[in-house]
Amino acid sequence: MTDPTASLKGILANTSLFKMLDERQLDAIASDTSPMRLKQNSSVVNQGDASEGAFWIVYGQVKVVLYSGRGGEKTLEILGHSKCFGLGEMLLERPHLTCVKTTIDSMLLHTGRDTILQAAKENFGFARELMTCIGHQFYGLVQEIDSYSQSAKQRLVSYLLKQSRRETSDNIELVANKSLIASRLSFTPETLSRLFHELADEGIISIAGRRIIILNSEKMSSLME
Repeated sequence: MTDPTASLKGILANTSLFKMLDERQLDAIASDTSPMRLKQNSSVVNQGDASEGAFWIVYGQVKVVLYSGRGGEKTLEILGHSKCFGLGEMLLERPHLTCVKTTIDSMLLHTGRDTILQAAKENFGFARELMTCIGHQFYGLVQEIDSYSQSAKQRLVSYLLKQSRRETSDNIELVANKSLIASRLSFTPETLSRLFHELADEGIISIAGRRIIILNSEKMSSLME
């Protein structure tokens, strides 16, 4: 019979966050880690839930959503393979301010706070990686706030260019359906559709479903000026 702790340890040892831990520390992390296999549109975290640890995505995808008092929904992040969430709430021991739901069938890992903090105390490389994760989230938040001064077209162009640079390719596939991308960029689906068609009519991109090919990256970049 397969040892579930050993299986978890193998998964954890191959993540960027945990790979610097020694055998004993990995054993401790694995023993306090619970796998979560979830179907599409399953709730992972609800607004106001107590934070008891942090989550890692083994495969699949989640959306981090903020609901307004009027029932509106704003997608703050779309996270996929190897991404983590819940670190800020865990470190501050504050309740979750957002809801997290799967967008496709997913496997997540949840590791308890005390075990994470003990590993960070013992292993500086691990502590630094935790700080890096928090830093990326803060940096992304500042970029998001800065984007509010841009036009809707510029926000879409910036989003596409970032994904293109990240994948080092002008041939990219949107990480989620267009309705979810629209929410992420604070658009209505109709606005996103119109902007895509404008960029296509200008010969800057071609569109086939979720596949986007950047035909003129120089002209696209000039739209940000």
